[in-house]
Amino acid sequence: MGITDVCTPASFSNVQSPPPVYAHRLSVEVLDENGQPSGLEVTMRQLTMYAEVVVPDSRSVYWSEPSVVNEPNQLHLYGSTVRFVVQWESDTTNITLSMLNSTNVILIGGQEDTALRFQVTPASLTDASTATLTTELSVENVVSVNGVDERPTRTLMLLTLADVRLLLLPASFDDQSHISRLLRIFIYH
Repeated sequence: MGITDVCTPASFSNVQSPPPVYAHRLSVEVLDENGQPSGLEVTMRQLTMYAEVVVPDSRSVYWSEPSVVNEPNQLHLYGSTVRFVVQWESDTTNITLSMLNSTNVILIGGQEDTALRFQVTPASLTDASTATLTTELSVENVVSVNGVDERPTRTLMLLTLADVRLLLLPASFDDQSHISRLLRIFIYH
C-alpha cells in the first residue's frame, strides 16, 4: 500500500446499507465508545424495519454499523458521507439540535486500534423526535484522535481506513433514560 500527501475523495456511486432490521444477516449491536459491549439489548422491529435500544442512563452508547467491516480495507471511504436516520423517545426532555451537534461518529481501526471521532451534523429534523444526521469521513472533519482534540495526519487517516474494525454511530442523545432507534444508514462515496 502506498501513502501519499495528495488525497481526494473517492468517486463511486451511492451505497445504502441494508436496514438494521436484517440482524440475521448483519449483527447490529450497541457498544460503548471503545467498541466494547454495552450490556444493552437491541430489539429488532421487523414490521417497521428498525433497531431499538433503551438507554437507561447517561452513558454514551453507539450503534455498530456492520456492513463496512466485512472487508477491513475501506480506503474507498475517504471523503465519503455517512448519513443515518435516528429516532428517540424521552419522557424528560426534547432532544435539541445542540444535543445532536454534540454527538460523534467513531471510526476504530488501524494496527493500534486508532479511534477517530468525526463531527456529526444534523441534515434535517423531521419532527420533534426524528433526525437525519451526517458526517464526512475526512481529515478535516475529525474532532479528536484517541480522545485527544486534534486532527490526524493523512497517513494516520489512511492507515485507519486500511484496517477498519468498527464504525460507531451515536445511539445516545440525552443524559436521561430514553429509547433510541436506528432507522436507515446510507454511505455516499
